[in-house]
Amino acid sequence: MPVTETQLILIILLDTITSFFVGAIIGGNLVRFPFRTHSFVGLESIIGRRCRVKRVSGNRIEVVANSQIWAAAPAHEGEQFVPGEVALIKGIDGLRLQIEKLR
Repeated sequence: MPVTETQLILIILLDTITSFFVGAIIGGNLVRFPFRTHSFVGLESIIGRRCRVKRVSGNRIEVVANSQIWAAAPAHEGEQFVPGEVALIKGIDGLRLQIEKLR
């Protein structure tokens, strides 16, 4: 049974529409995939990483994180740090890192 011109146009049209929607769904997932994870840039990217305590002077703490020296403060009241200790970055308050001891 031969295919008429009308049927051929309908088949091509339906195939084009189906391909568009399948491509949009797959493409949308591929574009969104890297952004579902933790941030790669900006200040938020440093949260959850480790840092090394460089200097402690009274209540002033300096740490090295991402090859940069940062001012830091304990995330929990009363925590004491010593130079050389590795700590975890829990948050950011302005330009001061909130750090806690690794457990």
